[in-house]
Amino acid sequence: MSDMERLTILTTPSNGDGVRIHVEKMVEQKSKEFNLLLKQLPHIESAISQLKSGNADLVAMSAIDWKEIVQDDLVISAILPRREPTWVLVCDDKPEYLFSNAKIICDNQLIKRQLSRLRSDLNVISSNELINILEITEDMDKMELNSWLEECRQNQLIDGFVTTRSLHSSLKFKSRRHTLGLQRENPERTHFIPPPLHGFTLLVSRKGFPSSTIESMNDDAAFICHKIESNLLDSLDQRINNITGIHVEQRKIGTILKEAKRSNDDSTIESVIGKDGKPTNSNIRLQLIIETLSFDGKVTAICERIISLEKSHMGMVNLLKDFNTLISLMQEERPEPTRRIHGMPENYYESKEPLLDLNDYSDSTSLDKS
Repeated sequence: MSDMERLTILTTPSNGDGVRIHVEKMVEQKSKEFNLLLKQLPHIESAISQLKSGNADLVAMSAIDWKEIVQDDLVISAILPRREPTWVLVCDDKPEYLFSNAKIICDNQLIKRQLSRLRSDLNVISSNELINILEITEDMDKMELNSWLEECRQNQLIDGFVTTRSLHSSLKFKSRRHTLGLQRENPERTHFIPPPLHGFTLLVSRKGFPSSTIESMNDDAAFICHKIESNLLDSLDQRINNITGIHVEQRKIGTILKEAKRSNDDSTIESVIGKDGKPTNSNIRLQLIIETLSFDGKVTAICERIISLEKSHMGMVNLLKDFNTLISLMQEERPEPTRRIHGMPENYYESKEPLLDLNDYSDSTSLDKS
């Protein structure tokens, strides 16, 4: 150990994103392979400053933080294995079994729409709305807000609330949670494509840092998935960023085929099986899913692709092209047809409103239909 060069990794106090606990476990697991020193600084800005000054080798941060502070002189040197990115509903019952008009707190606009898709009879409001109703005056950070919401739930002021897995883990109470998941085993149930970039722990360094020396810390699958999710998010119209779910995952062909056969998904089966009946190319595929929903959750625009690792870039480009085309078509008004077709019902000739309305009419910052 004494012959190993010491690497200093900077972290920040746990703020509910799961990074601190994740990197602590990694340092413990790699203690025989590396001479690692973990230091805590009060916030990400000071950690970045110390890194640039040469007082540390790496900074551990979430993908959300990285998106906010990306700078030309810093790079991602490694990404730890991805944690589960799906969110959870903290309540006594599964969302399908909640009574009508149950009060659920959700601050994420995407998941709010997904809940409406699942149950249009739920009363889903934001934490700010609840704070105003209860006339709370003190400010709360994310972790304090999470604990307060759990107290409200236990006091029967609300019936449940939506939060991230890492924030739920920080609760002092042993509260029951229900995964708002992808439902691969139950394709007939409503799925929840998670908000992008959750579950990643990045190790960021200065340019020129020998990333090869920490190659064993890096998870190749997480690195690829983070890159694709980031590119997809950056390529979206910024007006729909907060109402679009993106999930990229590396999966084995056998698992994909098993699920496709269960749901009679012939297109997926054909995409991974060659003419000889055997899987084409490698045994690993990337699954890319992207979706957005109307304000009331009644209409969903979703695209999915299963591609080989070798075609990841082109697959991402084609997925984004298909998704943008789909949204554009679903937002178009259909004028009254001028040509009459024999045998068609009269309502066929009526003009139609756009199928997909992304505006949230309860929000003054709604999207412009144009």
